[in-house]
Amino acid sequence: SHAITEPGSGSDTFSMRTRAEKVDRGWKINGTKTFISNGPVADVAIIFAVTDPGKGFHGGVSGFLVDAGQPGLSTGKPFEKMGLRTSPIGELVFQDMFVPDDAVLGKVGAGSAVFGTAMDWERALLVAGHVGVMERLLETAVGYARTRNQFNQSIGKFQAVSHKIADMKVQLEAARLLAYRAAWKLGNSRSASLDASIGKLFVSESLLQSALDCVQLHGGYGFMVEYEVERVLRDAVAGTIYSGTSEMQRNIISRWLGL
Repeated sequence: SHAITEPGSGSDTFSMRTRAEKVDRGWKINGTKTFISNGPVADVAIIFAVTDPGKGFHGGVSGFLVDAGQPGLSTGKPFEKMGLRTSPIGELVFQDMFVPDDAVLGKVGAGSAVFGTAMDWERALLVAGHVGVMERLLETAVGYARTRNQFNQSIGKFQAVSHKIADMKVQLEAARLLAYRAAWKLGNSRSASLDASIGKLFVSESLLQSALDCVQLHGGYGFMVEYEVERVLRDAVAGTIYSGTSEMQRNIISRWLGL
């Protein structure tokens, strides 16, 4: 699990209150992390904590690699959520948890760099899964539009339906290219942050729109669990929130433009 979010710090990640205090031969960590994917079941956790409050974002936060069975680390019950129900999520609580010096990831104070690099990879690569879901939604919509008949013709013959599906195709291909571009930047450029944010923003919002359109095209059936498109819609909502909200991606893009 990747533990950085706290009850009082979501998008404002580095206003975290979890502290790591230097002690003999290691560190003592206190604090609480929440909304941690795999938190209830993970064997290993990457934890970010403030090691020097005076330095703030640059140099004041460190990452630690911790075994889940470490004394002083406890996990809460999995949260119930709207979608992504097969991915458990919950709290991690640290009470005087001791970790040795070699638990530090990289160097002390390098937590912001560790986190930033991880986010570039996460944002750039998770959208590949979104592209796959968008392709499946398109195939589902086309198949349904060809076989569902109303007013003596398939519903795909109606412009209101065919135009929605055409838009789904355009969003899919644009999303695919942005995903490839962000992935290429990871391997060929010193910084992929801008392209990762552009890809994450566009692909996650395109997936949400495609899922909503697919439910709408199915009419009443789309609202039924049996047809599964409602599940994709519920899961797609989370894509605009986790790994940095759409609003935060727009902030990142704006900063790269010098605004």
